[in-house]
Amino acid sequence: MTTTDIDATHVSRCLRIERAAAPVRANREVALLSNLIGLAIDRGEAKHNPCREVRRNEEQPRTEAPEPEDLQAFAALVASLGSQKAVIGMAAEYAALAGNRKVEFLDLSWPHIDEAAGVIRVKRAKQRGKNRGEVIEHIEITPTLSELVARLRAARQDDCLYVFSNRYATHYSPAGSKTEWSKLMNNGWN
Repeated sequence: MTTTDIDATHVSRCLRIERAAAPVRANREVALLSNLIGLAIDRGEAKHNPCREVRRNEEQPRTEAPEPEDLQAFAALVASLGSQKAVIGMAAEYAALAGNRKVEFLDLSWPHIDEAAGVIRVKRAKQRGKNRGEVIEHIEITPTLSELVARLRAARQDDCLYVFSNRYATHYSPAGSKTEWSKLMNNGWN
């Protein structure tokens, strides 16, 4: 089957029937197909993208925080794996404790952590209007968060400015953190 043979009914069948048991996964597969057909359009091999004609499955964001016991077990596991897996695990632990989006803390630097005042200052993401990018959130350093900061300081490279640094002593890009997270989930936490 070529890209010109695919129509909206094929895409809809994939979403609603063939992948009905995994609707979120089906959305990701259709997104990939849409990107590939877009590439075919750029190359002159297709005239339109049937994926745009089909409504995607509805997704529900997660609203629950992990249980403290699960978080402790996860932290112990990733700490035992060492190196970058430990850093990515501590980033996930930070997200669970602080409630920040990944984009808000990937480039978190040590000067933003004020242990004397007991706060971490993070620039909020997803701001609208004239406040876009200018809202600084103050996160209270709880005893659990303080212990995490201590572990992060112990793991840091001497001259690295960033809290969650990669092996090149710079902060993770969103794609880089996603790759490391995928490796961790596939190899260490199943």
